[in-house]
Parts: sequence; C-alpha cells; structure tokens
Amino acid sequence: MGAATALGVALVRRAPLSMSRGDRRLTWARSLCGTGAMLCTFYTLGTPEIALGDAVTLGATSPIFVALLAPRLLGERSSPRLWLATVLAFAGVALVAAPRLAIAGEVALVATLGAVFSAFAMIWLRRIGGSGTRASPESIALHFSLVASAAMIILSIPVWRTPDALGLVLLVGTGLAGGLGQLAMTRAYALDNAARIGAIGYVGVVLSHVLAAAWLGEIPSARQLLGTALVMAAGLWLAAQAIRDARRRPR
Repeated sequence: MGAATALGVALVRRAPLSMSRGDRRLTWARSLCGTGAMLCTFYTLGTPEIALGDAVTLGATSPIFVALLAPRLLGERSSPRLWLATVLAFAGVALVAAPRLAIAGEVALVATLGAVFSAFAMIWLRRIGGSGTRASPESIALHFSLVASAAMIILSIPVWRTPDALGLVLLVGTGLAGGLGQLAMTRAYALDNAARIGAIGYVGVVLSHVLAAAWLGEIPSARQLLGTALVMAAGLWLAAQAIRDARRRPR
C-alpha cells in the first residue's frame, strides 16, 4: 500500500521516478537500512519479552544516533542547543512511554539495533536530498516501499494469516498513512539538518498517544502529560530555529 501511495502521488504530481547511478546506490542503502529498522521494530513490539514502553524508549534513541553520526557522515555539526533539545525530547518520550527498565538483553539489543538502522537510513536520506539530486521524494519512497514489501512478503510466508474485513481496512489505512509519512519525511530530510529533523520526529510518539486518547479512550497520566509538554516544547524550539536559519540563508 505504501508503494501504491508513492506511485499515485508521483502520477498526480508528474514527479520523475528515475534517478542517477549515485542516487541509486544511496537509495539502496537507505532502503536496506530502513527495512532492517522496520524488521527490528516489528520483532521488538511483537515479543512479550519486553514491555511496550521499553521498546518505544529504545527505539526513540534513533535521533540521538543521528546527531552522533551526522558530523562524521554529513559534515553537519550538532549545536549545544540541538543536543539539549534532543535530550529534552528523549526524556519526554521516556516519560510518555513509561519504560519499566526490565529489559531482556537480546531483545534490547535488537531494539537498539533497529534504532541504529533507522539512524543510518535517515543519514542516507539526508545525503540523497542534500546532494543536489534530481531524485524525487516519490521515487525514493517508492523504492523503499518495494524493498520493504518484498522482504516482508518473503518473511510472512511461513506465518501468513488472511485478515478479516476489519483487519484489511486497518492494514490499508496503515499503509496509506505510512506511505504519506514516508513522502513527507523524505522531503523534510532534503530541506534541513538531519539531527534537527530527527529530533522533531519525536512529536510523532506524542501524537500516537494523543490519538490513542481520542479514539481508544486511553487517558494519559500526569507523567505522560509532562512528557508530552517536554516533547512539544523541544519540537517547537527546533522548528523555530529552523525558521530562523531559513530566513538567514542568502537567496
């Protein structure tokens, strides 16, 4: 469904789907790392050996790895303010997710490996977008969706279960939302500093809890509300910095 979404948007916008040889190499690296991150995340969330809050918190270390890798791989320095905002946002996610810190070693390693894979995927995405490439966000998102879909189909063969009508609707909705999210994220990493975009991405964790409260009736605790406030404050601060930096750039 994610591939169909990317292809549909490309047709509507008449966006090119071809890319240069150099872009193809980076796109393959991005797609493979992204698929690895997805597999690690699904495995971690699906095993009973780790609490959901612990899995979410370990997965949320990805922007920290981005901030660590960006200076070496992208030449983008992370300012003290960016590090402070990243730490505040991570603390907010930890408060929202409420980890128990009773983490099984092997599962924790898989969760952390997923965060590292995700960080590398974002780094390669930034390299593609920041290199004056002609590759469109639609072509990059389509490539990732096809690679991830192929991997998931192969791995699902031994355990395949045909979903019922409601499950099918939910799967289609998830694929559509994920496809649009991939397009937006690809465009975002083409426009701004990788570490800053990664930290702003913490807002997604908060939004998931807001939607859970609205649709599923899950009432947040005072601790989760405090975590939400920290993440939103860090996100708004980083967004304001991005706007100021954009205004200072020569036109």
